[in-house]
Amino acid sequence: MQLEFTPAVWQIWCLTALALFMVMAIEFDLLQRRIPNLLIVLMLLTGIALNTLGPANGREGLLAKFPGALGAGMACWGALTGLALFLPFYILRAFGAGDVKLLAALGSFLGPLEVINLSLCVLAAGGLLAMLRMLWAKNLQQVVSNIILILNAKREAGRGRPIQRISSADRIPFALAFGVGLLAYNGWRLVGGTRLIHF
Repeated sequence: MQLEFTPAVWQIWCLTALALFMVMAIEFDLLQRRIPNLLIVLMLLTGIALNTLGPANGREGLLAKFPGALGAGMACWGALTGLALFLPFYILRAFGAGDVKLLAALGSFLGPLEVINLSLCVLAAGGLLAMLRMLWAKNLQQVVSNIILILNAKREAGRGRPIQRISSADRIPFALAFGVGLLAYNGWRLVGGTRLIHF
């Protein structure tokens, strides 16, 4: 059973839901430095539901020139792809678990191909915001010192020397990078831009 949406109306519903979820995620991350699991689950289920019940229209996806629901299977594949893309960063302790789950939830709206492209925009936005934060806080020296310590850590550990503790350089709430990356990528695609990576 499909909802009685035209593809354009369905697209507006999806983009509105995405915007609301992202505003909440950014607010939680700014205030509490975490993204609640309940918010992630609701976002994931909404993405799957909208892609299951929306108009197929060739199943082109939310950001296509002729938008159409992907179907439940592709929405789930999008979520799994998002999870797989950022899981290595979590293992390396570069990202928190909430960041990984947030990309998975976004994947349920966008599907696997779009979430791969979105992840590049999120990483670029994260790098840009980190540079701006670093310049604003004037802690460039601390960041460079941390990078040198990380690069030397393996060599020092191999020599049996204790590894110096790394001081925090005041990490940005990464949901901001998701918001900026999503806004930039969605804007690019909705004005007719092609995917950054094609398969």
